[in-house]
Amino acid sequence: MNLRQLALTPRLGFRTKTVTVQEWHNATVILREPSAAAWVAWNEIMQPETEEEAPLSVAEKVLRNTRADVALFIAVLCDEQGVPVFTPEDTDEVMKIYAPAHARLLHQALSLVTDRDEAEKKSDPH
Repeated sequence: MNLRQLALTPRLGFRTKTVTVQEWHNATVILREPSAAAWVAWNEIMQPETEEEAPLSVAEKVLRNTRADVALFIAVLCDEQGVPVFTPEDTDEVMKIYAPAHARLLHQALSLVTDRDEAEKKSDPH
């Protein structure tokens, strides 16, 4: 592949990490950093445009935060070939079973995102 083809290959635009999930009978999965679309979905859940300003109860906040995490989890979990395991249509099903194992996988995927300090170090030629 030439450079143009590489740059235009969707799956090559993300950092990935192969992980063995002990809780899932040692299944191997690929985690990828979230896309811009995944962050938009997360943000829309966390900060919905509503006219209501009533504060959320603790239970409502937990549910909202979990739904936002599930949106990201769905976007970052891939099979061994790099194909996403879930689609946004699976959100309700994943919400029902979302557990610490899922949260740990999401945390690992989020760690693939370059933080500002790391990006600045890489861009500094000196």
